[in-house]
Amino acid sequence: QPIKQQELDYHTPGAKNPGDMLIVPPDLTGITQENRYTLPAGSGAVRASQIEQGSLNKDEVAVLPQVKNMHIEREGSQRWLSITDKDPQDIWPLLKVFWQENGFIIDQEDPSIGFMQTQWAENRAAIPTDIIRRLFQKVGLGSVYSSSYRDRFVIRLERQKGGGSLVTFSHQGMEEELLGKEKHTSKWVPRDNDPNLEAQMLSRFMMRLGADQATVERELTQNTAAAGELAKIDNNRLILSGSHDRNLHRVGLALNRIGLTVLSLDEAGSVYITQPANMETDMVSNVKPGLFKRWFGGKKTPEKSQKDQIIVAVRDTGNNDIVTLHTADGKEYTAKNRADILQRLWKELR
Repeated sequence: QPIKQQELDYHTPGAKNPGDMLIVPPDLTGITQENRYTLPAGSGAVRASQIEQGSLNKDEVAVLPQVKNMHIEREGSQRWLSITDKDPQDIWPLLKVFWQENGFIIDQEDPSIGFMQTQWAENRAAIPTDIIRRLFQKVGLGSVYSSSYRDRFVIRLERQKGGGSLVTFSHQGMEEELLGKEKHTSKWVPRDNDPNLEAQMLSRFMMRLGADQATVERELTQNTAAAGELAKIDNNRLILSGSHDRNLHRVGLALNRIGLTVLSLDEAGSVYITQPANMETDMVSNVKPGLFKRWFGGKKTPEKSQKDQIIVAVRDTGNNDIVTLHTADGKEYTAKNRADILQRLWKELR
């Protein structure tokens, strides 16, 4: 099934032009946590001290080199990019530049676990173009028009066994819902994940790394979903078919899709430590008495405590994998949203 191409022109509310958002990737050296995600020093790491000392040309930060030996893998609705000859420390700074070039600001990042998350951005290509909007754009007031949709992406970068890197983009979306008879106020509510949008951004990243259009289109179409049942729910647990390593990767992608941020992974025990991601409803309040008074923004909520953490265990039984939910102290997770979490995971993994 071909990917439905969307016209994309992302802009993060409150940001200036994309060139102003380019920043030097952080020093990626000195990380000593588990080696699935560790990004050791290498040619891909750009130190801030290099800029300060004048030893790095500013243009070098924004230039992405050509990367070969990459292909898109697929399981169900999930896709990820496999790069066989580049380690995570080489890919990390390229990812940062890519997202900023595409109108996103990096909101959170943790190289030690290969985690990156963008701020919420609007696709301004989705805003209808009419005479009044074109006039406002000419006089520098185009920003008074705003889309009722916001998107952000969670990026995971893993070291794959045998060498190379795995890159996944997980889409999260919000939609503005107008309230009241006069529609003067609104709230932001979650909307469904868009696998096509993930695939389109993966294809853009491939082309930014040097792949041509024909190669990208072939990669998107030749890897079809596996036949048969991949996941089922049984007695408050998920049962997954397929290889353990593949299932472990797919569960991590699914967790980000459903709004559970992966804080760390105990690879030996195959245990994800997660917490609910901050949603737009936590940060945004819109009061709209008129077009010129539309406002979008907010402050970050405090970090969640250990009580909010949900432990997701992926246990290899030899024949399949069993996925169970636990609290931070290791007890069975029995909160009211357990069934909902399992159901949403099943939809992503089936």
